Amino acid sequence: MKAIEFLMKNQSDTASKWREEAEYRRKNARWLRYSAMIALQVRDRMSQIGMTQVVLAEKLGCTQQHISMLLKGKNNLTLETIAKLEEALDFDIIGEALIPVDGYNQNIPQSSRTYLSEPEQAPYGKNK
Repeated sequence: MKAIEFLMKNQSDTASKWREEAEYRRKNARWLRYSAMIALQVRDRMSQIGMTQVVLAEKLGCTQQHISMLLKGKNNLTLETIAKLEEALDFDIIGEALIPVDGYNQNIPQSSRTYLSEPEQAPYGKNK
């Protein structure tokens, strides 16, 4: 009985959010796993080339604190952020995993790649 009395006396006044946090992790498990995997790849690459968080932040145009958050592997990274990380660290994160489209040559140097743009006269929706 003393244990129960001790627990009742010492319980927190604020409700725990463990249930909500667990539900969030369950609902977002896939992208959280991807984020963690990317964070590990980025950390490994930074170690390989001897780059600090400060230097990476300068290359990405953000703060060291933002890089620290990204490296925790809990952020929903945009394709833009992933592409910037790839360029700053000069390595591939997801490009190799993408299924090539007929006529697309992955061996073209980044600087000389051309991208398709939509013609100005292309109608949207129903043809008029």
